[in-house]
Amino acid sequence: MAEAAVSDELIFVLLLRAVLFTPLMARNALKSNVTWAGYPFLPPTGASGCLADLVGGARWHEGNTLGLDARRLQDMPDFEEVFALGAYPSRSQPSRRHFRAHLGSIFNYEGTVWSAGRNEGKKLAVVEETLADTITFVVAAQARKPLEVLHDAARGRLGPVAKKGSLEVSYRAQPEIVELGSTAATGNEETLALMPVTELGSLPARPLQPGETLVHFVPVRSRHRDDRMEWDIMPSTWQEHLRFRPGVPIFSGIAESQAIGVSQAVWNRLCKVWL
Repeated sequence: MAEAAVSDELIFVLLLRAVLFTPLMARNALKSNVTWAGYPFLPPTGASGCLADLVGGARWHEGNTLGLDARRLQDMPDFEEVFALGAYPSRSQPSRRHFRAHLGSIFNYEGTVWSAGRNEGKKLAVVEETLADTITFVVAAQARKPLEVLHDAARGRLGPVAKKGSLEVSYRAQPEIVELGSTAATGNEETLALMPVTELGSLPARPLQPGETLVHFVPVRSRHRDDRMEWDIMPSTWQEHLRFRPGVPIFSGIAESQAIGVSQAVWNRLCKVWL
């Protein structure tokens, strides 16, 4: 079967399923030194960097290394027009709030948060994580071939994810690719990835748990500029089985007998030039 021509009216989405070996701690952009709040998913920036690590062969390390550029999948050969839309757990639930010690053993319970030296005198951190067995990377492109190459490069690999986490991508023989066409949402499409809050057309299927929120300020793009990291933040939402508001511009298709979609606003944000 001949591959469809590249068009703004059509995108292809690769679903890379992986097993989580640890709780997911994707640090929130609004985190503080003593509150390690996490997103209930892996944002596009984190998913892009995670996939770049998996397929790029780079040695991962933890540390605040000056001059380390943001890892992005689209900066790698063969994947220049491939964009990660995030990674999303299945049947997840938030962990209870608990304490975790920073590196070091000297704690300060009386002073201000920022008064201590590096790794000394810090208060215990209040931690919230996401508990799930599996997570699915949602990766989009306007052609099928680079997604097939990405699947072959990533399948079966183990690697780090988020803060102190790890995962293994399923060793699936054939790539799971869905073809989505440009249309207006009918209200029946479930979102595959995060959506702008203004496009929300249904409430979550389950009540929010204590500490959860429906609106997240999510970094969708990152870059290293003038010796500092910058993030492009987008107010967004995501939970399993959320549906688009009727009339919203989306890319839509069918997967497992369910109408699914990707927000055109999110896709355009990822693809456009960041001035």
